[in-house]
Amino acid sequence: MERLARPLEVHDAFADPEAIRRLVQRSGPYPSIASYLPPAATRRSADIDGSGTTLPWFRGNWVVNGAANVAGADVIIHNERFRTAAAELFGVEEVTPTTVVVNINAPMPAGAVHVDIPSFRGARRDRYPLQLLQAMGTSGLFEPWRVVEAGAVWWSYDGAGGAYDYWPDGLTAAMRSRRPPFDNVAVVADNDRMYHRIGWVGDAAATPPPIPASAVIDHGDDGWVVTDGDVVHVTYPDQQVRISILWKARVDDDRADALPALTPERVVEVFTADLRDRDLDATPPVAPLTDEAWIARLHSIYYPIVTVDD
Repeated sequence: MERLARPLEVHDAFADPEAIRRLVQRSGPYPSIASYLPPAATRRSADIDGSGTTLPWFRGNWVVNGAANVAGADVIIHNERFRTAAAELFGVEEVTPTTVVVNINAPMPAGAVHVDIPSFRGARRDRYPLQLLQAMGTSGLFEPWRVVEAGAVWWSYDGAGGAYDYWPDGLTAAMRSRRPPFDNVAVVADNDRMYHRIGWVGDAAATPPPIPASAVIDHGDDGWVVTDGDVVHVTYPDQQVRISILWKARVDDDRADALPALTPERVVEVFTADLRDRDLDATPPVAPLTDEAWIARLHSIYYPIVTVDD
């Protein structure tokens, strides 16, 4: 894999950061990340204590494929500071903003060390299973088709913990951290290939309350409230909740016409050839985009569990 460009910090990321925070507060509710992302995709167990509960991590997808679905998201997707930094990072004239994701994290242990879910020419996140894309990304077998993306991460949180941990030189090198207070700063990097995580939020030794994957979080008069239907699970004051925003942009490069776009059949061919080279079972699936057992096997082979020494 090619050496990644060094992450850049963007100071004064938003002209009015408090307006961004208010926009996040009034644009809920936000579903649990566990409601649509499988446990293996985040490399964390589905539950904390065997009861089917999950971490208090919630997410909203505000801009998908360049189209905003939340009023006010335009001020984020069209952030010129992010665009300028992303173009500088990759040495291009322009980038094409595509995505805005909002994360809401109540007090919790550190998130899993991961890379973001990638896209490839012909194999995008709106059509391919997320676990299959993760396996494709970390396998290194599909780099000629990779859609290179820049990612800017911005936070609003001044409580205990809440760091943004990242490994710009790979997992065998030193971990870097951006810690609160964040002072309206964003980090721009290649998050599809640079490992990173959310650090623990709140009390590092505390056990999160049991929250089902079907729960949502929303902002009310007393702060952030986690509910599941008519059941109120827990309420957090604003200062205990970490808000982060992920902005992503496509980086156009000279590989666009190098190879035909991927098809499911071509994905199977590439994986099958590599499995044979490894002397592993290479039996192809009948339906590669829906064969859950085949996808799970690829995920276990090509997307290894990452552990780090804190």
